[in-house]
Amino acid sequence: MSEITLTINGKQCKGTQGDTVLEVCLANGIEVPTLCHYKGLLDIAACRMCLVEVEKERKPVPACAYPARDGIVVTTNSEKIEKYRRLVLELLFTERNHLCAYCVASGDCELQSLAYRYQMDNARYQYAWPNQTTDSSHPNIVMDHNRCILCGRCIRTCDEITGAHVLDFGKRGWKTNVCADINQPLGESSCISCGGCFQACPTGAIFSKISAYRGKPSECTSVESTCAICGIGCDIHGLVKNNRVVRIDSPDMTKPRGLLCEIGRFEPLYEAADRITTPLKRNNKGQLVNCSYEEAFEAIAKKFGTSDGIAGLASGKASTEALKAFADLMEKLGSKLVDTLDGDDCRTITQGIAKFDGKSGLDIEAKLEDILAADSIVVIGAYPTKTHPVIASYVMRAAAKNKANLVVIDPLRNPFTFRASVWLKPPEGKKEIIIGALGKSIVDHLPAKTATASNKYAATFKDIDVKKAGKDLGIDVHDIVKAGEVLAGSKNGVIIYGSGILQYKDAELVATILNLAALIGDKPRVISLKRYGNSRGAWDLGLVNAKGSVAADLAKCKASSLYTLLADDLTNSQELADSMKGVEFAVVQASYRSPVTEKADVVLPSLLWTESKGNYTSIDGISKKTVPMVKANAAIKADADTLKEVAKYLKK
Repeated sequence: MSEITLTINGKQCKGTQGDTVLEVCLANGIEVPTLCHYKGLLDIAACRMCLVEVEKERKPVPACAYPARDGIVVTTNSEKIEKYRRLVLELLFTERNHLCAYCVASGDCELQSLAYRYQMDNARYQYAWPNQTTDSSHPNIVMDHNRCILCGRCIRTCDEITGAHVLDFGKRGWKTNVCADINQPLGESSCISCGGCFQACPTGAIFSKISAYRGKPSECTSVESTCAICGIGCDIHGLVKNNRVVRIDSPDMTKPRGLLCEIGRFEPLYEAADRITTPLKRNNKGQLVNCSYEEAFEAIAKKFGTSDGIAGLASGKASTEALKAFADLMEKLGSKLVDTLDGDDCRTITQGIAKFDGKSGLDIEAKLEDILAADSIVVIGAYPTKTHPVIASYVMRAAAKNKANLVVIDPLRNPFTFRASVWLKPPEGKKEIIIGALGKSIVDHLPAKTATASNKYAATFKDIDVKKAGKDLGIDVHDIVKAGEVLAGSKNGVIIYGSGILQYKDAELVATILNLAALIGDKPRVISLKRYGNSRGAWDLGLVNAKGSVAADLAKCKASSLYTLLADDLTNSQELADSMKGVEFAVVQASYRSPVTEKADVVLPSLLWTESKGNYTSIDGISKKTVPMVKANAAIKADADTLKEVAKYLKK
């Protein structure tokens, strides 16, 4: 776009055609007070705090909504404008019940800061003192209508960034409020608990229950890191007070990996379970008792030195550094019985890719941002609203903003089914049949030129009878045909699959999904939802046992000893503990007590991801780094250091 020149407060300022006056001001370091403006959101000129004078305009105009044009003359700080802003500010304060002394946002409130700036120690207008309510029905979020200024930032964040569109304005006139869904309590609404609303709120109208009154930003230390929980790799901004994380926000919700979810925003603020802070060793009475690191290392070295076979299991929640040290330790022990807890997923995915194109690399998979650019999305056997909520938001944004066709293949209703162009409901265990029928329907609707180019992939589905498949599945054939029709016109189709597919351990099914993806775009764009925050990092290190699951077949592996690196993983702990029954000697390196640690002979403490520095690989292969947000217990070693110490003791 072409460059334009404005005169602002007597200064020549450069901008770009299409900018607003506010954007040009901000780009040139000229401060203009705002309340309803928020970076990355559409401006609605609701608060009127950004009023400016433009030469030849008969009245002040909102800078956030006024298009900048070449040659215009703007004044942002005249006496007249400052009086207007003071008037607007007074009206905002008198409209609702703003009692700063009792407000959770006092000291971190944009409205309060403007009141200080304009020295508003009184108002010329009568306070309305309306009878407003406070909605505390949500487990994490409170909505206090007494403090709302109706700026709409929460509504636009929920719609434009999160893609949920749970919030909107309800009622009319002075009774107007922000409401959820059809004026339901927030805790009973379709809110996905991402927390974007309270991060965008300029006052204390929406706030976090967990973070409330635990520390103002001025009292806290700020830390920039990466969320290591689910493998999206979201950037996070943590506030730490008294060595506790009191709040987590996004540094910039509008950037890639900037949106947060309920898991990443709230989970690190809780202490999930009984923490392990010292090594433990089983005594003669069969009890786990505290011991020194040296005693634990000596016990491990002694037992491993006489073991017939040693197996190793690692969780994808550990950092890449810890996983590398674990791999080195198992190599030193001469063990080939090494696997990750989600090794079956990796074997299924990589074998499926190999059947599709003869390769085994995960690089064939799409980037998460491809979802936002997609014109069609197929979600099959995946539940991102629970496992990877940011991906769910990407899907909802693509469906709402890009008008992307959404096809959901699942027997059960989920949040995506309400937005789907087509919802196909095959019986459990019949996904291969519906994928085949859908593929044949797509081929039947492809333009001749595209069909010729896709012959290699179309051949997979050529012998399938769509009508018969629909009858066998109990699905209306017209739904399958409609799904094929909407997908056949795609150029940027994306398929997302997860545990609902991987649970079958069927590589052919994954290969069929890839063939389907090749029909709905210029290249196959597929995203598989990995189970852990660093599953991809563990798989890239080669920690997956090619012959089969070690965890499921410990008895068949004939391993008398087992070393398990859990880090802060608490998932499926009872299932893993049950699989350890035949193991004579077990070492578990973990952050929390669990059924697995209770089966161990030696337990070594592990740091949380919020306490350690490390690298993690996102589910689509991007390397991200975490930094310590809080200081760990000085007695706990870093995971990689613990593993290296174990290796040293093996020499003795």
